[in-house]
Amino acid sequence: MDPALLDRLREESGLRLDKEGRFWHRDGLVEHARTLAVLHQGIHRAADGRWATRIGREWGYLEVEDAALWIRRIETQAPAERAGGGLLARAQLASGEWVDFDPATLASGADDALYARIRGERARLTRPAQLALSDALSEEPGGFVLELAGQRYRVGRDHGPEPLRKP
Repeated sequence: MDPALLDRLREESGLRLDKEGRFWHRDGLVEHARTLAVLHQGIHRAADGRWATRIGREWGYLEVEDAALWIRRIETQAPAERAGGGLLARAQLASGEWVDFDPATLASGADDALYARIRGERARLTRPAQLALSDALSEEPGGFVLELAGQRYRVGRDHGPEPLRKP
């Protein structure tokens, strides 16, 4: 394929990830479960720092309204429950992948949404993931605190979508 045409197709993919974590193609909501899974699994930073998604060998740029990564589930295991001690917190991304999650990176943003850092990238917690932490969150003078397995983590402040950055 002509490289100029391929670049134009990537630029005009029509793919958008809205602030609720829903994919759109042009003006239509993407609802097919397998298509959504493939789109989430393909999310990556392109060489120029913009978000993109890959399907097979091909990829296209992705317009992201808020966060490109979404945490749909969080699990914790207390130090007493695991060999070697230390709190283990894991997050399941919308892609289905399980990754380590550092509770110290939790931050509160617009509309009371919670965010965390996953591999250095900003990830938004879905409502169910956020609700799963609700019993561990408390408000104190100066902000919120998350308490997990006897450890306390101050919830920071999210500053919104990040500028482009190269991977």
